[in-house]
Amino acid sequence: MVETNIPKEIIKDLQSVCQLHEQAVCNHDKCREFSESLSELLVRLEDIKFYQIADRLMSVLLNCKPKEASHCEKANLVGEMMKEIMKEARVQLKDDK
Repeated sequence: MVETNIPKEIIKDLQSVCQLHEQAVCNHDKCREFSESLSELLVRLEDIKFYQIADRLMSVLLNCKPKEASHCEKANLVGEMMKEIMKEARVQLKDDK
């Protein structure tokens, strides 16, 4: 379960990163951008002590290995991991209202 009270701007950034991953599946530059954006978001989460969700993002990054001129072998896995994280974050956002 994701921590409660995730700042809304973090949830918006998670949504942006998820959309970026959808664009990145067959685009190496977008794939690299996704990886870098996810890394930055992970650092921000650690800075505000949201370690549980940061650990989940670290698991995503461990499976994300941008490759040139090659289809990502783990695109589906990473996509599903991101969707699950977003689903839990959205539930938390609804609960806060």
